[in-house]
Amino acid sequence: MTKSAIAGLCGLGLGLLVAIGAYEGFAAAGDPLTLAEYQQIKAGSDEKTLFRYASTCQQEHEASPADGYPVTWTCYGADGTSNAVFFYSDGVLFSKAETGLR
Repeated sequence: MTKSAIAGLCGLGLGLLVAIGAYEGFAAAGDPLTLAEYQQIKAGSDEKTLFRYASTCQQEHEASPADGYPVTWTCYGADGTSNAVFFYSDGVLFSKAETGLR
C-alpha cells in the first residue's frame, strides 16, 4: 500500500470520527426532550405540540401528512443517545415510544 493510500484511509477514518461527533453534538444540542415532556405529548395531538417541547427531532422519511402515509419523528434526549419516536397519521399522533429519557 502506498503512502498516499494510507494517508487517504487515515483521513477517511478521521472524517468519520468527526461526523459521528458532530451528529452526537447535534442530537444533544438545542432543546432535548425530557421524560416529563414526553409524557405531556398525548395521542391525538398534532406535530406543533411536539415541537413546543423539543428541537432535537428528525423526520425519518420525506412523506408529508398529505401523502396519506404515517410520518415518524425521532427526538433525542440530553445525552444524545436516549430518544423518543412519535408516529403521526394525517398530522395526528397515534403512537409513541421512548428509550432512556430522564
